[in-house]
Amino acid sequence: MLRRILVVALLCSGATGGAFGASADEAGIRANVAAFETAWNKRDMGGVAATYAPDGDVVVFDGPRVTGREAIRKMMEAELSTTPTSKRISLTVISIRVIGQDVAIADTVARFNEGPVQENRGTSVLVRRGGTWLIAALRVFAAQRP
Repeated sequence: MLRRILVVALLCSGATGGAFGASADEAGIRANVAAFETAWNKRDMGGVAATYAPDGDVVVFDGPRVTGREAIRKMMEAELSTTPTSKRISLTVISIRVIGQDVAIADTVARFNEGPVQENRGTSVLVRRGGTWLIAALRVFAAQRP
């Protein structure tokens, strides 16, 4: 009985290293990142917004916090309205840490093929809703200095 309680306590505390289904979780999170990249490059801001939870939010550098899919879509559309259509983003997942059964943190690096900002980094908190990983919060920062 004590052994069973200890196992349950370890699982609840995350002492297993966060491996709740690590490979499937990682694949789902990477699919979200890929969907974001594809939609951004197609200028499909509805597709970008769909990578967020309905109540998700984003802060880009020192800009305001934008909350909700529709507001995120509008912000992205406004941002890209002055961006050349030839500009592309390439996202690389640096790390994924599953911190709960339906919660994870992903760090990414974004690289751009043109423009004054060539690279930045982002940290996303993702939640699993209906079996799909969605961005609950994204914070974008300047590229890490060497």
